[in-house]
Amino acid sequence: MESLRIAASKGLRDLLAEALSVGFFKVGQIVFRPTSDGFRLCHVDDEANADLQLFTNAEEAAGIALFDDANQYRPLKTAPNLKHGWELCVPDLKDLHLALDLLYPAALGNWRALLLKQTVSSPLRDTVNRQTGMYRITGLITDEEAQGLIEKLCQPGCLRQIQWPIPSESPHHIPSLKDLEIPLLCTEACCLLIAEARTTVKSRKPQ
Repeated sequence: MESLRIAASKGLRDLLAEALSVGFFKVGQIVFRPTSDGFRLCHVDDEANADLQLFTNAEEAAGIALFDDANQYRPLKTAPNLKHGWELCVPDLKDLHLALDLLYPAALGNWRALLLKQTVSSPLRDTVNRQTGMYRITGLITDEEAQGLIEKLCQPGCLRQIQWPIPSESPHHIPSLKDLEIPLLCTEACCLLIAEARTTVKSRKPQ
């Protein structure tokens, strides 16, 4: 939408305001909607539920994102295991912006870059080749091994859409966008994938 691109050129808060005005109310497993006194955020599965634990400070979103339903720590904020049973009510757009950033870090910034056609993703080969110390060995991972890790680790375990290619010379992936939903975009291989890449390389049998 042209209005979103125009708003994105002004800043993240303007983009969020314009997104709300045209009906964007979802990101990842979160739904957020205007109320008579601000905005209400909750798990998408809980939107129709009234018996939810109430939070009223945007900074409490960081705690909400910390554990899953089994009270297990979530090292990856975009894993598809956001806890249920809560609602967060905030008074204004500033606090909504903060809450979304704490629940899904960089989601708005990466979307803004996409709308403005800015390439911010880094090919996997570039990412592993700049590793140092104990992770320097990840530069030896093959493209086939990397693709296998993506299929095993990323695609079932993360809501982000990968934008980066594996080889440095390959074109960056164009994400498929859902109507009226802020996308979650992966612009660089995360530390979890890098750690698995190290394990993969070290586990090779001697030739």
